This record gives sequence, C-alpha cells and structure tokens, in this order.
Amino acid sequence: MVYARVNTIFGRRDTIAAGVARVEGTDRAAVEASRGNRGLTTLMDGDAGVIVALSYWMDPLHSSAPNLTRVRERIAAAARGALVAETYAVAWQEPGPAPAWPGAAVRIDRLQTDPVAEVAGHDLLRAHVRQEAGGDSGFCGAEVMVDRGNGAALLITTWTAGAAQRADAVVAQLCDGAAGAGITLRRTETYVLVRGCAPIRAPR
Repeated sequence: MVYARVNTIFGRRDTIAAGVARVEGTDRAAVEASRGNRGLTTLMDGDAGVIVALSYWMDPLHSSAPNLTRVRERIAAAARGALVAETYAVAWQEPGPAPAWPGAAVRIDRLQTDPVAEVAGHDLLRAHVRQEAGGDSGFCGAEVMVDRGNGAALLITTWTAGAAQRADAVVAQLCDGAAGAGITLRRTETYVLVRGCAPIRAPR
C-alpha cells in the first residue's frame, strides 16, 4: 500500500510564486531524499493563491518526520498562507496516453463514498475512467485516494492544457456512472501542474 500526504497551502496571489519556488528548491530534494518517499507532485492555482503538494509514502508515519514538518512550515511561511494536511491511501492509478508536462490541467474532485460499497465503488470508477477517458488523446492519467476512516476520497485527473475544457464533461460522466455504487461528488478544485512524479507502484 502506498499513502499520500496532501498538503494544501492557502496563500495569496502575490506570494504564490515564492511558495512554489520554496517547494521546487531545496525542499523538494529534502522530501524526495526522505526515508520511504515515493515521489512529490506540486500543483498551483495562481488566481486563488493555493499550492498543493502531494507526497507519496510507503508508510504514512514517514511523512511526519520532524525535518519534513519544518519543510512544510517553510513553504507555508514563504507563501504567507495557512497549511492544511490530509492523509490518504492510494487506491489505484490509471495512466493515460498523453504525457503530463508542467502546465497540464489537474482536477481534484472530492468524493464521498459509501463505506459498505467502497471497494466496489472505486473499482467501478476505475472501469469508467478506462471507458470514458482512456482513449482521449488529452488524458494524462487518473488516481483515486481514499480515507477509509470517513469515506472521503479524491479523484485526481490530469489533462493536457488543450483538453482542459472537455475534462468537465468527461469527469461528470465518470461521477454519474459511479453514483449507483454510492459515490457522490462534493466539490471540484482545478490546478495547474508545476511538476509531477512518475506513477507510483508499490514494490512487490
């Protein structure tokens, strides 16, 4: 099992560049060199002044090491923003035909799942991703992260900049198709990819 730490910094439009520079400087190297780390992806919403840093871990406890706490504090200070941290288990990742270059469009759809049908619901959602988006030349990939304690989940899809407009309709179809399995859409967030990481695969 691979886990994801989702760090969201709610900064300001005039300080987001400083926050991103902090992430992509020595702080990225510190995260990627940490025990158990499996990669780091950085997203931003320049209009809202929001940065999202997604770090992946073999053990969620590794993401709470003191040196990483200091890294997060430095990023929040550079962006002059408040930090909200969440931890999820990565349920699955599905690659797409297009590469995810910096500047790609990223959607985070926050879902609520029925705990009784959680596994079946996520499997159905993955099947719909393959069916509705898998052949789209602008689709870069998708993943689902789950909080099994409260049924919250994130559907994260990445699209080329040119495909961003049609992503709305495709993801709406995905969520409609999964509604029968107890999955409901709570809200959608949109970002630009600053820098990604390779697809995460747990060692066998």
